[in-house]
Amino acid sequence: MYRYFVLNWNPTDPRAVAAARSLAERLLGRQSGWTRAFESVGLAAFHAGLGAGASQTVVLDQHAGAVFGRIFNRDMPDPAAALRINFDAPESLKVIQTGGRRLFERYWGRYVAVVQDAATGETWVLRDPSGHMPCFIASHQGVNLVFSDLEDCVALGALQFTVSWDYIRAFLAYSGYQARETALEEVSEVQLGERVRFSGNTIHRSLEWDPLVIAQTDPIRDPEGAVRELRQVTRDCIHTWAACYPDIIHNLSGGLDSSIVLSCLKSAPTRPRVTCLHYFGTGPDEDERKYARLVAGHFGTELIEHQLTVGEARLEQILNLRRSPRPWFYMYEVEHSRFEKQLAVERQVQGLFSGSGGDGVFFQAHAELAVTDYLFDHGLGGDLLRVAVDAARVSRKSIWPLLVSAIRTRLSATQVHPLRMAGQQARTIVSQDVMNAGRRNPRLIHPWFANRSLRRVPPGVLWHSLTVGAAPAFYPSFDTGPGVYPERTMPLLSQPLVELCLRIPTYVLIRNGMDRATARRAFAPDLPAEIIKRRNKGRIDSHIRNVLDANLPFVRERLLDGRLVKEGLLNRRALELYLTRERSPADFEYSEILQEQLCVEAWLSRWLDNREPVAALPALTGPASHQVLRT
Repeated sequence: MYRYFVLNWNPTDPRAVAAARSLAERLLGRQSGWTRAFESVGLAAFHAGLGAGASQTVVLDQHAGAVFGRIFNRDMPDPAAALRINFDAPESLKVIQTGGRRLFERYWGRYVAVVQDAATGETWVLRDPSGHMPCFIASHQGVNLVFSDLEDCVALGALQFTVSWDYIRAFLAYSGYQARETALEEVSEVQLGERVRFSGNTIHRSLEWDPLVIAQTDPIRDPEGAVRELRQVTRDCIHTWAACYPDIIHNLSGGLDSSIVLSCLKSAPTRPRVTCLHYFGTGPDEDERKYARLVAGHFGTELIEHQLTVGEARLEQILNLRRSPRPWFYMYEVEHSRFEKQLAVERQVQGLFSGSGGDGVFFQAHAELAVTDYLFDHGLGGDLLRVAVDAARVSRKSIWPLLVSAIRTRLSATQVHPLRMAGQQARTIVSQDVMNAGRRNPRLIHPWFANRSLRRVPPGVLWHSLTVGAAPAFYPSFDTGPGVYPERTMPLLSQPLVELCLRIPTYVLIRNGMDRATARRAFAPDLPAEIIKRRNKGRIDSHIRNVLDANLPFVRERLLDGRLVKEGLLNRRALELYLTRERSPADFEYSEILQEQLCVEAWLSRWLDNREPVAALPALTGPASHQVLRT
């Protein structure tokens, strides 16, 4: 796996100088492939895992800094040319003089930049607006540590970590939110589009990329123009990502978003070899093979079908977590990571693609907010009634209550709270007191929305921004043994595409009463009509309930006697009612228990139990090709 690790310190502080030297020696002394990327006065940067994927390190002229990850040139429409990056002296100077904004304006990708300004002596870190490359900050004896993978920080053996219970409370109540704070008191995260400046012993943070500003700058209200631009930018982004990998595994669900990604992969000038992977269940609405087969057949692409089974969902593997700064949603990896890795090794594939993020970028949910957004832009006249009809068709709500609610929201002086929009209104197992505590804590508001008035921000714009504000996972959550891990790439969350879709008003994105309407029209020439017209989405509710039933003793042991219950964060009585086989499988709490509460409990156990991970599951027997059907 590609990683980076940066040390920054005050060169006039003897204690910091000694600590930096010791940390560098420990890092390089490990047998893990670490090498120096560059060094300067009070600054040393290291990288590892080069050649294990598309990630790379590009050093600025005169070793003024480096860009870690993968960066592309916006000015080069040809994908192969976009990959060729040269930070020569003039370009490096522009990056420094603009405080890094030059990177956001001319480049995009999956990267973190670390730059030292010789004129001021400051060092700053900039994370790209997609957030695909992790970036965390800690400190030790006067040395600032900037790193991508917490396991590298833990392996130094020099830092101690403390669980932040404030964060845990907020995560249980509002799992969709993002903040600078993490679940470890000593670790913070650089946010998407944020710059962190280290000056002496002080740290300054500033947001250099603001989705709310972008959404209201030069909006694209012409539906036809929006369709043309969305098609072009989507294809350009995916073609550029495709140029990084000669072989790709693409998770093809059969839905609109993953089908759009496949259509672009198949038209990519570099012609990567694409293998489609489809997971299916056997419960109601859990078998979407007909859609995946339709799309794969349309493009003549190999399709591997893998059935989700209870036997593969071995929940005890959740105790085998790699250490990370915050809990995550591990259930997908519990069921899929071993198979995907084995398939990648068999096919010698380093890129794992998906349509993840498309629902948010193309605007799939909360169509009712588009009516209020229209009121913000046009008032009561014009096409308000048509927009209300479109929103009612998408959200499947009655038009008049929806219209009245939109008008009331527009006239209200009350500001929409981001956590309320990001999380559930109420939970059965998480107490209301815990939810209220999270909402009152200003540290737990995403910096995009903190310390600013949101009254003039259309609620659909706010929701749209929230959907692109969560950084996707890059590193695996579990150690599944030696071998190359394929790099996860979510091309629909690329910065140019996100910026474009933010500029398209929500009422244009749902035009004609279809969610993701602009994306549907943009790719109607490429995809089967059945995919373009499809409105329903597959569900795995029955499978989730079956997984819970098969692992019920383990889940009961971990949760009923776990720390979340002991700390009073979960209602034990309510939880015990759901952890039986007699309850209806239709309740939402089953997914909540497995996807969130069990994951948080496992994360706490990894940090607080002072134990080594359990043994990894053995590899799947036989080559991956023997366990699937090809169509």
